[in-house]
Parts: sequence; C-alpha cells; structure tokens
Amino acid sequence: MPLYEFQNYNKYGNVRTRLVSSPKGKSFEVNPKGLGGYIGVRMFKYEHKHPIYPPSLIVIDNQKYITPEWQPVLMETELSDIKWIKPEVKRAEIIEHRFKSSSSDKVYIAKEYIAIDGSRKYNCNCFGSIRAKDGCCTHIKNIKNK
Repeated sequence: MPLYEFQNYNKYGNVRTRLVSSPKGKSFEVNPKGLGGYIGVRMFKYEHKHPIYPPSLIVIDNQKYITPEWQPVLMETELSDIKWIKPEVKRAEIIEHRFKSSSSDKVYIAKEYIAIDGSRKYNCNCFGSIRAKDGCCTHIKNIKNK
C-alpha cells in the first residue's frame, strides 16, 4: 500500500505535512474543499540507513516500528514503503610502481597499499626485498622518498 506525503496550508497560512495511505487497490483521492490555497501530494518512502541489517517491521503495543533502528511508522507501512540506503564500502587503494632492472630486461613491481585509515604498506617482487632485514629494497625506499 503506497504512502503519500500530503501538504496544505492551515488556517494560519503555515504548511502542514502529514503521511497518509490510500486504500488498497485505489489511487490517492482528496477533496480540496476547505484545505486552503495549496495542496501538495507526493509518494513517500521511509529511509533506512543501517550498514548491515536490512529493514524489518515489528508491531508492539499497537505501534509499528522499522527495526533495528526502532523508527516509529504508520500502521499501514509495508516493506515496499522502505528504501534501504546502503553506505558505500570503503576499500584500500593499491598503487603499482614499475621499475626496469638496470642489469637485465626484467621489470619489478612494487605495490603500495593505502588502507582506509591512511596507513601504508609496501611490497616488491625483487630479490632485494627478501634479502633486506626490514624488507625495504631500493624500489620501496624510492617510493617512500617521493
């Protein structure tokens, strides 16, 4: 059953807003007599912004809620009247740096991993990164100095 946001002027000239639902299978109807000089109607959906759990509805003491946020809603609300806004997933950034070997035609790839919190880690496929105690070959040192 679709929900509508209905607006009109009250007797003092202020905009009054309320949520209404239309009877099942019927379109929204209104008699404009006595509602003032302005009437606005638009489709309405509740917004659910939980990052993990999908919206669900529960009725307690004749009041319907969207869980897990416990947002009170109209009793006529159905799951189709709720828009789930999922947050954008933040991912780590990986930057590849390529270095040509000075002694052969090999190309070494040094990777720089930038985490969400800004911390950085480095990895290189050259033999110098395996041989070094701290794992920093000349390619990684070159990246860090830039």
